[in-house]
Amino acid sequence: MELSIAVNLISVSFFATIVFTGFLRTLAKRHKFLIDLPDKNRKFHKRPTPLVGGLGIHIAMLFGLVILFLSVDTKIYDQSDTLMTINSNLQIYNDNQFEEYQVSATKIDSGLSDANQFEVIVEGAENPIVVTKNSKGNFELVTPAGEVKEFSFLNGTLRDLNENKAVEVKTPKENSYFAVTPTMLAVVIMGILLQLFMLIDDIRGLSQKIRFLIQSTASIGVIILSGEYITNIGIEMFGWNGDLGYFGIIFTIFAVTGIINAFNMIDGINGLCSGSVLIAFLGIIYVGISNAISYGSLIIASALIGFLVYNLGLFGKKRAVFLGDNGSNFLGFLVAWSCIYYSSESIKLINPITALWLVSIPLWDCIHLIFKRSLRGKGAFEGDREHFHHVLFDRTALSGYWPLIIILIASLILASIGILLDSLQKPFFSLITFLSLGFIFIFIKSKLSARVY
Repeated sequence: MELSIAVNLISVSFFATIVFTGFLRTLAKRHKFLIDLPDKNRKFHKRPTPLVGGLGIHIAMLFGLVILFLSVDTKIYDQSDTLMTINSNLQIYNDNQFEEYQVSATKIDSGLSDANQFEVIVEGAENPIVVTKNSKGNFELVTPAGEVKEFSFLNGTLRDLNENKAVEVKTPKENSYFAVTPTMLAVVIMGILLQLFMLIDDIRGLSQKIRFLIQSTASIGVIILSGEYITNIGIEMFGWNGDLGYFGIIFTIFAVTGIINAFNMIDGINGLCSGSVLIAFLGIIYVGISNAISYGSLIIASALIGFLVYNLGLFGKKRAVFLGDNGSNFLGFLVAWSCIYYSSESIKLINPITALWLVSIPLWDCIHLIFKRSLRGKGAFEGDREHFHHVLFDRTALSGYWPLIIILIASLILASIGILLDSLQKPFFSLITFLSLGFIFIFIKSKLSARVY
């Protein structure tokens, strides 16, 4: 990640959110559309407030992506294409010497007779060479010196068949490209559709079953369009290697839907949902700081900061805006799929367990409330004032921004612990620690809830 590009993206995304959110807020006020009205039950804000924050964030993010494409080298490719994946910026080391083959184009369909051929630019050479996938499923290329090399790729190992030995593969220059993958495109497409459908919930209200259906369908859409889902939980235990097989599809839909609702449920005080998502993306940016893939996360984080300026009333409380269900659902969807993508086999920047640390407090609070309400015979997603942020307001002396500050600081600490444990590569220990702290969180929350203040 280049500092100059990062600074430009931060500035553009931040100010784009300010501009688009301000425009949408004015539009909503003028036409009295998408306005959240206060009541005496759970909505205690003093004045009607537009629910356009999520739309402002989303539009600014898409604008930031356009600027990103104009700022960096962008590579669009098919992740399922083994040939493209293997020969992307290869540095093949043999006997402490290396030959470098840098792919500077997407899959080539024009100008080549064989669909299994790819153009490769060799640094220092005037003309491109061609990599061919042969009938054996191996890869052949002709070096600038005229030598024909054949490679096989099996179980993550690249083998030089000429020398009959495994060779080391490094991709140091891959990080200079912002790779637009099918997963990214699928998340963008389904994220737009999810938010559009959830606008109906803000306008007219939807039943929880319909909401679940929309949320699940959005995840199914990503899986169908990209083929991406959780295939392994990243932990070996009791003789099991963590592989989920096709059950991973159901597990992914369940996990994403759970994260969406967790973030939707904590959207009860200004700055909490967007602030929690911001911390999750700061963690994602940190683990991928040397990779161009983090440009996308940087755009999201900057857009969230722009929204917080409005949401926290820094432009004055009269100009405040809310996320709305459309915004909180979209952000939950976005952070869930970002965690899945960053922990996928194709990226593998974090372990799947580490992703839980990035969303720890919303997840713990959601699970605790679902079980608590179920035991009482109430609906799992029935509204009340038993969320952790409500408990801090109602059962402690905390007021103003303090509950928000405490929760966000705790979230930041927990995300840092998860990233630290990830660096130690002890996923089972990370899981045990996560579950232990989760029980401690629930215990503290229960004690505070029982308090009379």
